[in-house]
Amino acid sequence: MATYRDLAMPSAKEVRRDLRGLRVGVSGPASADAERRAVFVAALEQAEQFTEAAVNAGPATRPVQIFYALSQFGRAIAAASRSLGRDEWRLKGHGIKTQNIDASQGLAHVEVIPTVKGSLAGVARALGVEPLEPETRLRLGDLWRLIPEAQRVPLPGTSGLPVMNFSPGTLVHRGAKMWRQISVYPVPREVRLRSDSDRAALDEFLAKYPSLTGWSHTPDAPDTVLWRERGNGAEEELEIFLPSALTGPVRPEEERAEALRPATLYRGPGDAYAFPALGGMSGPVHPLLAWWAALFGLSILARYEPEAWAEIVDINGSPAANAVEHLLDEAIAVVPHMALLAILNVAGR
Repeated sequence: MATYRDLAMPSAKEVRRDLRGLRVGVSGPASADAERRAVFVAALEQAEQFTEAAVNAGPATRPVQIFYALSQFGRAIAAASRSLGRDEWRLKGHGIKTQNIDASQGLAHVEVIPTVKGSLAGVARALGVEPLEPETRLRLGDLWRLIPEAQRVPLPGTSGLPVMNFSPGTLVHRGAKMWRQISVYPVPREVRLRSDSDRAALDEFLAKYPSLTGWSHTPDAPDTVLWRERGNGAEEELEIFLPSALTGPVRPEEERAEALRPATLYRGPGDAYAFPALGGMSGPVHPLLAWWAALFGLSILARYEPEAWAEIVDINGSPAANAVEHLLDEAIAVVPHMALLAILNVAGR
């Protein structure tokens, strides 16, 4: 069932048209430097063809095509980025590896490991965001929960910290301080159950989300936690308060921008999320990097473990097949859209 968020997103045709328009319409280094422009244009062409191949492929090979589409989009992002100098914008290698691609314990347990060098770290520098921590083992089940679209069809065996929708509400004045009401969802129900008997449990959970730094319970009642049940009862919505820097009346658009500043904007100016930090990261995971790591893991399985992959995507017998099909269907729309927004951002609109 389509949501209001789905309806607000551009169509695949619109995204494709905007990406094609960048071939001659991009600003920044990919416009001014002939060498970077050549790589930018060629990478976009390959990314488009890989995406089209993914559209026409089944789940047996689709992760390979869509990952390579993302990889080529990464090269276009790097070529267009004002943050990368002459020795940095040419990306080499995937920037991520696998050490355990045995899916016998379930797809969620397959691990990928970011590396210090390579395209993944290069794209992070191009975007101006913190890279995934090198040499940290990341389970596909953990990465699955970092992809907003994957929330609808969970992968069996997933764990770890979920990406949470970040919805700002009203301003609350308390003396000289101002607070912004924030709703975050989904919070695992287990967090609420633990926090009912141990207040530190909620503190520990929210401390892993850098965009929620400085949060408070209800200003009028510091010991009150505002929970709302959602869905099937496995997940909760939580209302908290973040300190606001506003000191007086401002225009509505300024107030909205201030309210969303702590969040990660994903696929639009109001598509806001709280992403967690992983391992020793100080900032939140960037969504494009989460997609990169997850799709890399799936593509490696499809390429090098075809028999195991065939079992995973067997819709008649595999508990993971529906989740995999859903993620790959979403990737066809999401990956080009993320790339379009990233290029516009790094090149300077």
